Amino acid sequence: MERLITMGTTVVFIGILLIVLGTLFQATKTKGKEIKSAGIIFIGPFPFGWASDKQMFYTLIAIVVIMIILYVLFFRRM
Repeated sequence: MERLITMGTTVVFIGILLIVLGTLFQATKTKGKEIKSAGIIFIGPFPFGWASDKQMFYTLIAIVVIMIILYVLFFRRM
């Protein structure tokens, strides 16, 4: 149980760090340009996502596949 809490906390902090870094990077780079966005929400084992263009959508699908593989690898032993 302690391992699960540590893993969850680590994933949350990494996610927050990525959001902050991405926001700062985009703010300095996009003056008058179109901003692309994408997001994903997991409700149980089911992913729901959105994207503003095809490239972001395909990137999001790749991330979802990686996350599902990691989920299966980590929780297969429990």
